[in-house]
Amino acid sequence: MTRFGFSAALLLAAAPALAQQATPPAPAGGAEIQQAAMALGQCVQIAAQALPATVTPEAGAVSVMGGCATQKQALERAAEAMIASPAVPADKKAAAREQLRSKLAAAQSQIADGIRMMRASAAAPAATPAQPQK
Repeated sequence: MTRFGFSAALLLAAAPALAQQATPPAPAGGAEIQQAAMALGQCVQIAAQALPATVTPEAGAVSVMGGCATQKQALERAAEAMIASPAVPADKKAAAREQLRSKLAAAQSQIADGIRMMRASAAAPAATPAQPQK
């Protein structure tokens, strides 16, 4: 897995956080959220790896999020459906929605950080001189 596994982990973090807001048993919506988050994470990973090196991490993150808008919307719909369900108590719905917004808002800057890390790790082996064989 590449450095963009963190993106999937970030987005998957929304599912358990929402599930914690729910009363037992865990609602079926959790599986839909997890599937949508994994699809978004995979899209982000593939799109970020395809970015040209000339694109800045910030511009790349904007491009990646734009290219993965369908998957992001699917995640938002699944999470909103779970929050709207009776599984989440009425007094927890506002906090759950805010947590979802907060995690999704942070995704773009975390993707930019991931692009930087990916590029740094790709450049690191090239910067190390080859050891002569004895």
